[in-house]
Amino acid sequence: MRRWSVSDQRRQSIIKPKRLSPGETIGVVAPAGRVEPADLHRGVLRLEQLGFKVIVGRHVEKRHRYLAGKDPDRAADLRSMFENRDVRAVLCARGGSGAARLLRFLDRNRLEPKIFLGCSDVTTLLLYFSRILGWVTFHGPMVATQFGKGPNQAMDENFMKVLGGEALEMSFPGVRTLRPGQAEGILTGGCLTLICTTIGTPYEIETEDKILFIEDIDEAPYRIDRMLSYLKGLGKFDHVRGVVFGQMPRCQPELLPEIIMEIFDELPVPVLFGFPSGHGDSLATLPFGLPVRIDGMTGSLRMLEPAVL
Repeated sequence: MRRWSVSDQRRQSIIKPKRLSPGETIGVVAPAGRVEPADLHRGVLRLEQLGFKVIVGRHVEKRHRYLAGKDPDRAADLRSMFENRDVRAVLCARGGSGAARLLRFLDRNRLEPKIFLGCSDVTTLLLYFSRILGWVTFHGPMVATQFGKGPNQAMDENFMKVLGGEALEMSFPGVRTLRPGQAEGILTGGCLTLICTTIGTPYEIETEDKILFIEDIDEAPYRIDRMLSYLKGLGKFDHVRGVVFGQMPRCQPELLPEIIMEIFDELPVPVLFGFPSGHGDSLATLPFGLPVRIDGMTGSLRMLEPAVL
């Protein structure tokens, strides 16, 4: 099997944010679903214990139906964190639904590159900033739903090292190799449901010559099958370099490897399953837009360069 290399592909210019160090300021926003205050406060406390200053957006604890406030308020928090020069990184409080509704409120010409981190419904914003603005973005633990659930040393260390400028090789127990091999490419992806909703938009996911990360939660196997088949029918898997699946909690993950390999039966690239980023253990902070190498022998993902300046 051929060992694909990033040097084989046309490298697009990527814009890296400045690194995050203890003592610097994190801004917290809620661009999607409404936030449980107790989880939010625990998450903020944990970030402070890690040595960061934390500013919480004015509207984060608001509620409007299933959303964390009305669209203009959520967007105002997001804009203010990018405009605040004291804020080095912008972290989302949680996912849920509603992030796509904010795009019409964002002026791309006024957004300066910063660390932007989230997962789940925030996939929309990760792909928008990556595709439209060329930024490296980060798929990883959120303030309320991950940091707010209690200390997790492995998650904390990975978060600190990736955002602090280390080019890590990530390897975790429980990652399975569904198809062996090694591959290099630019990392992209996110929550499968949200990846599908980008189709036909200006920020539609680009998969050619990419390492594709896919995860989700609370989806029946037949729905995972349907979404993967939809992307396959669009040709989104024809030219990927490799595929990494998350843990897929409450998706009957014991059934998924067979389904996945039926979908990818003709694709001669490495496929991993159970990588803990996003829903699930959320141990890994993954840099979208950065060249990485995956290894089916070790079940690992290696950053080929630092994700920050």
